[in-house]
Amino acid sequence: MFLVSRTARVRTRGWAAVVCLTMSMAVVAQSAPPSLETSSALERAPPVLVTALREVWARNPAAQAAEAQLALATAKADAAGRPIYNPELDINAENADVDTRSVGISQTIDWSGKRDARQTAASAEIRAAEAELDGTRQRIALDWLRGFTGFQVATEQAALGARRVGLLEQFSSLAERRFRAGDIPVLERDLAVLATQEARAQQAGLIAEQAKARQILIGVGGRSAALPPLPRSLPPAVDDAALDSSRLAALPALRRAQAETEAAQARVSMAERDRKADPTFSLTGGRVRNGPFNDRVIGVAVKIPLFVRNSYSAEVTAARSNVDVAAASQRDLALRAGAEAEQTGESYNALREAWLAWENSRVPSADERAVLLQKLWEAGEISASDYLVQLKQSLDTELTAAGLRARVWQAWTDWLAASGGVAAWLGSADITSTNSGELPR
Repeated sequence: MFLVSRTARVRTRGWAAVVCLTMSMAVVAQSAPPSLETSSALERAPPVLVTALREVWARNPAAQAAEAQLALATAKADAAGRPIYNPELDINAENADVDTRSVGISQTIDWSGKRDARQTAASAEIRAAEAELDGTRQRIALDWLRGFTGFQVATEQAALGARRVGLLEQFSSLAERRFRAGDIPVLERDLAVLATQEARAQQAGLIAEQAKARQILIGVGGRSAALPPLPRSLPPAVDDAALDSSRLAALPALRRAQAETEAAQARVSMAERDRKADPTFSLTGGRVRNGPFNDRVIGVAVKIPLFVRNSYSAEVTAARSNVDVAAASQRDLALRAGAEAEQTGESYNALREAWLAWENSRVPSADERAVLLQKLWEAGEISASDYLVQLKQSLDTELTAAGLRARVWQAWTDWLAASGGVAAWLGSADITSTNSGELPR
């Protein structure tokens, strides 16, 4: 056990008073109600994020597949708008007791309007494909934003972990020197070494989490070395009361469900019109030779199918059942969308208030606390275990705050997805991927 002079005790009591005053100020600041305003509330996404998302859309295979599906639906609609029946040419020649030579042409008439019904169904399928493309792009954007947020925060946490390792290595070196000088017992020296080893192991875990977050980001948008910074200021608090039904109806999933319901209704009309027979009109002209007689002949024929053995009523029943399924699925999606929008809005507001409380608390940084704690430890006012406990609390609080920041942004992306606000936040209702080049590695 070592002795401390009276002057040193007075000086250390002064440092202790400083620490207590600092901590009390932090507690008072944390107990104060947080402000709900940020320094510059984001009404729209930063342009760098929009540019990055365009590049992600250009490279993502899922977006390319959705674009191909839209092209497929457009081609099918073009095919559905063309006439159903082509004319038929009939050439007949017969040599017998009576020689016959004839040429005829026949045409089946779309008497019941099957072409119009197919066009209606194809138009609905185009709207469904457009909604699927918008939904795919929004899903990619949200996945990328979540991965981007996770990677940026994981990088920040890895940097905080590196600071923790540096501070504890510095403390361990100082403890080794003081142990050799006989100022501290071996237990305090060993405690410092163990804390350093623990910090190194935790740092390895943070680096692994950073690598995992980067891999998730690469899986969505490809490799990129020039990521934009994560905005420090948060979007404004959301107001669920201002969320009307028209905005929810604009969700890609609901638009797709609506289009699929309309397509199912159009298929009912198709099935009903397929039950109606379309007549075939034929016109034939030719020549008949019978010995010395040579006569010209002209024939007109009408053929009408008779749906006797199969009236195709079962197809109409099946099509109507499909409408019931599509309509029920649409109502189910609408109910779920409203509940999810309300839940994600409340989650975002709660996490946002917690983050703003941390921002406004003015808690001293871990580096500042480390300087004060080291002086108190060197003066003998606190033990090594007290030093490590308080330093660990400061570092863990900063790591937790960084994780809270990630959760705030992820809650914001969840609310954008649930409320249909992705296009508005990105600043355009129809953002297309115009840049097909790859970002630098």
